[in-house]
Amino acid sequence: MRLSDAGGRAVAADISCMFKSVDTALFDVARLAATIMEANAASSVLPARLQGALDSTAASFSKLVESRKDMVQMHRKLAVIKGESQQRETDWGCLGDDKPSGVLKTVEIARA
Repeated sequence: MRLSDAGGRAVAADISCMFKSVDTALFDVARLAATIMEANAASSVLPARLQGALDSTAASFSKLVESRKDMVQMHRKLAVIKGESQQRETDWGCLGDDKPSGVLKTVEIARA
């Protein structure tokens, strides 16, 4: 199987961008949940009224985690395709090799 180097680099860049985006979204939803609870501590919203917002926030987080799991599976499948091609020795900047940057400095991407 033949893969173009330029195409492989473009796919690798998009994968990296995709993971950074979903990781940022996960961080943002978690921060939102904490902010909701902080705001509630300084107010008098009844627990039953707040529960719906917390349920929706938790569902959003859960769906993002599930999406990220699917992305990991997709990345593994693409790595298999690359491994079966003439590009198997080419370094396109696999995820986990670069230093974390931005707001998620402490997040490490697990190696497959």
